[in-house]
Amino acid sequence: MKKIELDELDQRIIDRLAEDATLSNRKIARDFGLTEGTIRARLKRLLESKAIRVTAVTNVARLRNPILAYLWIEVDAACHVETVARVLSTLPEITFVAVMLGRCDVLAMTLVEDADGLTRFLHETIDKIPGVHRVQYTLGQQFVKHDFRWCAIVD
Repeated sequence: MKKIELDELDQRIIDRLAEDATLSNRKIARDFGLTEGTIRARLKRLLESKAIRVTAVTNVARLRNPILAYLWIEVDAACHVETVARVLSTLPEITFVAVMLGRCDVLAMTLVEDADGLTRFLHETIDKIPGVHRVQYTLGQQFVKHDFRWCAIVD
């Protein structure tokens, strides 16, 4: 994948789509005083280089009773960190996985609707992953800000 430099126009297009990804190339071009072809070519380059991905984002505020659970996972040996992280990343319930330094070896995040569901998920799924030594968790009580514009695009 070829890295590209983002110029001011690229950033303006990205910012505009971050506000409303349903905007047409024609509308963006008109607002910027450019041709539709210019916008189309820029978007094609941004998409092909994976500088951006256009996707739908679930509004967590629309879920019945969302509880964000941070799973602070310690593995039993350093050689298991990558494996545990990879296994976690395949679970549909897990929305974020990162290998960490410090408090834990792997941080995973998931949305749950109640404590019983979280307990079941921890004991029936996470605890059974080979290499997992201990899981501590904290629960997000209230969503204050989540900037969905910044994320890692993974295949």
